Amino acid sequence: MHEAFEGTLANTRREPAGTIPIADGQLVIADPNAPEAAVTAQVTAGEYEVVLTLAHEGAEQTDEYERTDDYDEYVSHAFALLRDNKGVTAIEPLTDENGVELWVGGAIVAFAGTGVVPRIAAEQPGLSTWTVPELLRIVDPEANLLDAQSVRFPTRDGTGVLIACNAGYRPGFGREDYSLFRLADAEGATVGVLVDFWVDNRPGDDDLSEQEARDP
Repeated sequence: MHEAFEGTLANTRREPAGTIPIADGQLVIADPNAPEAAVTAQVTAGEYEVVLTLAHEGAEQTDEYERTDDYDEYVSHAFALLRDNKGVTAIEPLTDENGVELWVGGAIVAFAGTGVVPRIAAEQPGLSTWTVPELLRIVDPEANLLDAQSVRFPTRDGTGVLIACNAGYRPGFGREDYSLFRLADAEGATVGVLVDFWVDNRPGDDDLSEQEARDP
């Protein structure tokens, strides 16, 4: 977060990560390494497209149109949005029935339908730790593991799919409190959920304490 606070990161582009079916209107957002902490959002049933917003630091290109050695990309936001929706008119914190704001944590975050994460876990007993590279090795052994920020992983019968992405500004090290936001259309229906990974020019808790120490 210190890099973001210093203003060295900038949102660069959006990257589609694929689609997932949510036939029953139950969209699960979870760290697959801790499925017991998953959040389930009530959404409009249908096909959902997962999109990543990527931020970078360092120079993107040299004179030879190659990235410089200090170039790095991070997922700053990820959202699942109903395809063929009527337009998003409101973005507000996702809350439970008591109005408590919901969040998700981890170094990897997945969007999936009901029961998909435990099904894939049962089908892949050798998968002890869920990471984007490990999942890619299974689903696409020839994929570029170094640059990949997400993976689309189906169940063996193809009826269920999850899309997982890296979380946070440092691969393998996530926060415990990534905020979730509800995306609603003009009729008030929930047509998507967005995860904010705090990868932008806002200070985190540690940065705030450092700043306060300098400027009491």
